[in-house]
Amino acid sequence: MEEQAIAEQYPDIYNRLIPLLRTQPDDLNAYLETVCCNVGIDNTRTQAHCHFIALDGNKRPRVKDFAKFIGNRITDFAIPRSEIQRALNEAIKTGSATPTAKLNAKAQKLFTRLPQSGEGGEVLLSVLAETVLRLPQMFTKMVLKTNTEMHVHGSDGIHVGVNKSNGNLALYWGESKLHGNAAQAARECFASIAPFLRDAGGSDAAQNRDLELMRDGIDFNNRELEDALKGYLDPDDPKSRQLEYRGLCLIGFDSDAYPTTPNSKEMEQVKQDIETIFDERKTHIQKRVIEEKIDTFEIEVFCLPFPSVENYRKAFRFELRLANE
Repeated sequence: MEEQAIAEQYPDIYNRLIPLLRTQPDDLNAYLETVCCNVGIDNTRTQAHCHFIALDGNKRPRVKDFAKFIGNRITDFAIPRSEIQRALNEAIKTGSATPTAKLNAKAQKLFTRLPQSGEGGEVLLSVLAETVLRLPQMFTKMVLKTNTEMHVHGSDGIHVGVNKSNGNLALYWGESKLHGNAAQAARECFASIAPFLRDAGGSDAAQNRDLELMRDGIDFNNRELEDALKGYLDPDDPKSRQLEYRGLCLIGFDSDAYPTTPNSKEMEQVKQDIETIFDERKTHIQKRVIEEKIDTFEIEVFCLPFPSVENYRKAFRFELRLANE
């Protein structure tokens, strides 16, 4: 009902954005269990969401299957929409899967072989944004890489939504941090995203280069929509006064809540243990958000404990054929 009300009040922008989503709300149900969603962090405008890796029939965390699922989303994450559409059209025209296979190979080559790469977290954050929050990806910088062994600079991802109270365009700056230590992951995540929210324009603003790239390279495979959104990104256009910045964060960390041997712990007990962990994390999230002076900004935070962040990273790299093992 809420989405219908927004669509009726702000039909122009809302109805154009929703078709850009490339996931369904239940796409993650096989891989993630939900502890809680939309939990307000006291004295801030931050909302937290906590999930954990689901267990299989023998009570083992499905980390490798989850990494495979996320790995299968790299083309959507890394390749511009118009290029994807051309490949799909060619595949339909010829009856051959070759065009899409080539595109998947291109996307795969854009990811770095660096062992400690955080790109598996970046793709995961984008999937969570689309699936859980229903925020389509605004722009991909992966194709701008001139060296695949380097990471892209700036934010980890950019998604877009609508302010539910006034119809403003809401630009979500993404930051993903996967770290064994939860406190360090949170500290690094909020420190990284803070400049994108706090800087209020000008040539030296943290967002300036990303905004320039979006104005020049926004690609929704829809010229009318692209032109409409470019106005919000142009500081000389009055529409830019209706653009607001928000945060989108993923904090992934190691947790001993998971079973270490098959058939040794039930899913419900894992959930209860992670609920306790999340209660502790909320206080730390509040502390970091306030200390970074971003407590007045809308921020969506995903907390995702892993049995091992490093094992997820390795599994993701393996699925992209980036690992030697």
